[in-house]
Amino acid sequence: MILDGKNVAITGASSGIGLEILKLLLENGCRVAACARHIENIDIKDDHLFLKKCDVSKKEEIDSFFEFAEEKLGGIDLYISNAGFAYYEKIGGPDWEHAEAIMDTNFISAVYAAEKMKQTHGTKPYNFVVTASAMGLLSLPGYALYSGTKAAVRGFADAYRHELERGQHFQVVYPVATKTEFFKRAGNGTPVPWPTQDAATVAKRVIKDIRKDINHIFPSTMFRITNAVSRVFPFVFKIYVDINNKAFRKWLNGKAA
Repeated sequence: MILDGKNVAITGASSGIGLEILKLLLENGCRVAACARHIENIDIKDDHLFLKKCDVSKKEEIDSFFEFAEEKLGGIDLYISNAGFAYYEKIGGPDWEHAEAIMDTNFISAVYAAEKMKQTHGTKPYNFVVTASAMGLLSLPGYALYSGTKAAVRGFADAYRHELERGQHFQVVYPVATKTEFFKRAGNGTPVPWPTQDAATVAKRVIKDIRKDINHIFPSTMFRITNAVSRVFPFVFKIYVDINNKAFRKWLNGKAA
């Protein structure tokens, strides 16, 4: 996909990976409609940037954001569904609302937006990008619900691509732990899984692979290789999960103390 001059809508753009992607889109000559719950945190002045406060866990707010983007941009060539959050926890019992909240934001919102894009474009080409997680491929202790939402994104994408027309692309990003406020928000004192990357590095790879229309975007080369190796030697990931499980148990003991 040629980015220069394209119209882009992006969610979760006020911090972390989303904010870094937003900056690169503007540098690449895109016209951008960006939304986030805390849109006031975006301190960027650009005639090609249009900001809207939005909670993507709500259908009516996604509808409103689409209308806003269409009005300001005159159409959407690329939609980046980046908004998401995590719980770091031992699930404490049946709680429908707790599970529903993270599923609505991390998964349902992306599915709904993808169908909005398909509806508005018909057979015309476009790109749709979802920020998933390496945990969509490798589930870690403490992240049962989060990993579940990201695995759902991957499963949906692999089937959904077959429903798209030629020139329509559904791209999924699998970042490893990123140095942002993400883990602080997930839980107090949350241990950060190794390896880590900074948000700017992730954003650069995302932009690079959007241009190439790559379906599976791996910002971490180390994780991409390890993921491939683990299919032949599954003990590689088992050792890694065991290490993270020890950190999780230590965290739980600290909370109980």
